[in-house]
Amino acid sequence: MIGYRRQVRQFWLVVFLAVPAGASSVTPEMDKLVLEGIDALYRMDFAAADKAAEKAMALQPDFPHPYLGAAATELIRFTYGAEASDPSQLKHFEAKVDKAAQVAERWLKTHPRDADALMVLGSAHGISSRLALVRRDWLDAFSHGRKAMKSVRAAQKADPELWDAYLGTGMFDYYVDTIPRFAGWLAKVMLGGDRARGLKQIKIAAEKGHYAKTAAQLILVEVYTEDNFGGRNPPEAVRLMTGIRAKYPDSPMIHSAHVVSLYEDKRYAEAARESEEYLRRVATGRYAAMNKPKGHALLGTVLWAAGDKEKALAEFRAGAAPVPGALRTRWAVWSRVRAGQVLDALGRRADAVAEYRAAFAERKLWDFKGVLKPCLAKPCLDGLPGHFSPPY
Repeated sequence: MIGYRRQVRQFWLVVFLAVPAGASSVTPEMDKLVLEGIDALYRMDFAAADKAAEKAMALQPDFPHPYLGAAATELIRFTYGAEASDPSQLKHFEAKVDKAAQVAERWLKTHPRDADALMVLGSAHGISSRLALVRRDWLDAFSHGRKAMKSVRAAQKADPELWDAYLGTGMFDYYVDTIPRFAGWLAKVMLGGDRARGLKQIKIAAEKGHYAKTAAQLILVEVYTEDNFGGRNPPEAVRLMTGIRAKYPDSPMIHSAHVVSLYEDKRYAEAARESEEYLRRVATGRYAAMNKPKGHALLGTVLWAAGDKEKALAEFRAGAAPVPGALRTRWAVWSRVRAGQVLDALGRRADAVAEYRAAFAERKLWDFKGVLKPCLAKPCLDGLPGHFSPPY
């Protein structure tokens, strides 16, 4: 289940970026501002992203692109800027994504075959669908999903060379085909989905996309490190992440994704060095202090995989410790869970249970129950050290 949640937790990073390139309604000035906003988001420079969206709105108030960009900024600010630890931020996102959909619908009344606006409308519903999936609100997710695909496919029909649109249809096909079994039957009946076809379309966007090129590459990294159906390719994930990291060298979220790719390729020495560099950047203020637990969780997982359980335990305990003046994030609580799992692996069951109980007491903001209950019932030993990410 953790692997699946790690897949869906990054939907927001890419679905909104599946906005079209090259259609006539995007002026050169608008194109420049959209690209500036996307770059700012990958750098996690939210002020610059907000500024680009505001300028684009002022440039063309009735055009939907900048409203979607504003919504995207709110969602990334929540997911990475606050590490999903401030639910109040989601209200701002939901209001802005609704606004983006409304502006797109108004524009389409007078420009019914505008591929740009159709793509924005589809992206707005796509983001809402993915958020509903994370919340396990299946009917809402499927409703938004169907609307998203109707708009995206209409955009592709209006402009068959709208390469960025292939990311939207590709993600839809891929993720619907990998929805958990308990909801899979409903997904198949209502939505369809084809993993192989989806992967092919994502590759097209990664090769030919304009706005969505990097986003599609990040989704491929996700597939290459997480896919359980024959699509794993960690060396290719490392290659892609090396290029993306070179483009955004000071982004904590890109840095952590690079560490994950190295880890999945079993390049533990390199992954450890990058994890240590991540922590150094936190210590020097280059990355925000709230990233400290994540850095320790990254390094702890790498050390555990490399065979040093005691050092891994020390990292997880450091990650669980409070960070003065910083928001307590899911990574801090996740570090408690990981500490318990290492203690189980070391045969120290009583200490492990104490860690699990401490994590359980802090679980309110995050859905850790599915991981913690089995670990409280018996030692957690299967499939570990496993992947990095905490569940939502």
